[in-house]
Amino acid sequence: MAATVLLPSGSNVSVKVHPVVLLSICDAYVRRKEHQDRVIGTLLGVVVDNVIEVKNCYVVPHNESSEQVMVDVIHHKTMFDLHQKVAPHESIVGWFATGSDLYNSDALIQDFYSKESTHPVHMVVDTTLKDNKFSVQAYTSRTLALGDKVLATEFVEIPCDTIFGDIERVGVDLMLTGLNDPSPESKKETANKSFSDEAETLAASMGRLADLVAKASEYVDSVVSGRVSGEPAIGRYLADTLALVPHLTRSDFERLFNESVQDAMMVTFLSDLLRAHVALAERLGTAALPIV
Repeated sequence: MAATVLLPSGSNVSVKVHPVVLLSICDAYVRRKEHQDRVIGTLLGVVVDNVIEVKNCYVVPHNESSEQVMVDVIHHKTMFDLHQKVAPHESIVGWFATGSDLYNSDALIQDFYSKESTHPVHMVVDTTLKDNKFSVQAYTSRTLALGDKVLATEFVEIPCDTIFGDIERVGVDLMLTGLNDPSPESKKETANKSFSDEAETLAASMGRLADLVAKASEYVDSVVSGRVSGEPAIGRYLADTLALVPHLTRSDFERLFNESVQDAMMVTFLSDLLRAHVALAERLGTAALPIV
């Protein structure tokens, strides 16, 4: 396994979680074994200053009681080695568990992950929807000792937020379609919605882009005419944005656009194929099989 990563400690530490991590945890909870109260797993990510960014995760099989916890260490190491081949820059930053509260056995699991990384974070994902709210909490731990004798492990809550990348925001927005209309007809329409509406989506995106460009142009005209005092920070931001725009000829732009359309059609085909595969699995009754 990789060398132990040194994570920041203290009250100024914060956690940023990507949506794919939360979706993977929820999927693991839905597919958990019968009579299993919760699932646990490893969190992978990067550390920048005092911010721990959680980018990925995987489930670790375990068996616990009120007095002891058994964790499948071999599975944990195997999964981490596989993730390292795909994303070698991601390290173990902590572990997650589903549920609404902390368990007595969490101290034992925290001690296990303390051997994988210094000051690991413990993230609790409330899949029970307590108070009709999907909450995510993060904790760090500190040891309470009397002299050389360790008495207990205390979990201290730290700030935890969800962050979106551009690609992730598109997927989340798509899943939120029909959220304000929870009728069965709306849910069915949302589930059967095809990604073939690329033209309509592109038109809406171009419309929003045109509105933003118009607002920026109006602001620049106002500053040039002296009606509004200019902000240096906004000016630098606009200059940096314009510098990122590639200078392409019409033929090059058309070629790149056509290639992107072909890529979109391929994604549409693969998504339809995946949807058919999932529907077939549900028919065969295999969709609820456990993941481990």
